[in-house]
Amino acid sequence: MRLSKTDTLTRIALFGAGLIGSSILGLSLELPTKTLADLCSRDFRAREVAQSELLAWSRKQPELAMAELFRKSREAEDPEVRQRCLDVLRELVIDEYSREGEGFIGITMKDEIANVPGDPKPRRVIRVTEVRLDTPARQAGIQLNDLIVGLDGKVWHDEDALLPFREKIRAMKPNMKVDLKILRDGRLSDCKVTLARRPLQADMAFFNFNGRNFDLEASERTAKDAYFRRWLIQRKLQK
Repeated sequence: MRLSKTDTLTRIALFGAGLIGSSILGLSLELPTKTLADLCSRDFRAREVAQSELLAWSRKQPELAMAELFRKSREAEDPEVRQRCLDVLRELVIDEYSREGEGFIGITMKDEIANVPGDPKPRRVIRVTEVRLDTPARQAGIQLNDLIVGLDGKVWHDEDALLPFREKIRAMKPNMKVDLKILRDGRLSDCKVTLARRPLQADMAFFNFNGRNFDLEASERTAKDAYFRRWLIQRKLQK
């Protein structure tokens, strides 16, 4: 079917709004020529820089870039280019992985009852007993012993706060934002947190199998690798 100029422009506008995909448009994306050339440079540093630049460029238009990176990873003449395109493709697919799953904030906590300024009734609150490294909570500035006294305008008087708080966070998606009301040193403040994907280790205790520690970070890497392999298999089946 041949599209009129008007239909083509309409589809491109819809694509830009995220309403239709590249496969419908039949669009392709040319990867930056110089960057591709530098992927097989004799200079190792130049190859590393080119790969980083290609990843940054691809993240601006991931759907189209993924299709072209997949093609280059299979068809490029130079094996170095094939491997580095595959490595960039993996990062884009893992970005996709990180946007799925349950929400995660990155704290350990316990229920308490506290008096909150402006509230005549004692309130059920959450005391932060640990803020984990490299988590949304740490990035948002949440501190040890902070009291979480509200979540998206919700407060707790007649029920423990911990369970509904945990369920609300896990029901949300990564990259969604929540507004927390924090009580610290007797003062209330607002804290906006962008959630991450709930990692495997968040649901696992510190296991010991046959005298050997269970490596939770390795387990997370394995899950990401498995996701990427499934993505590749699905893409190959579509060809």
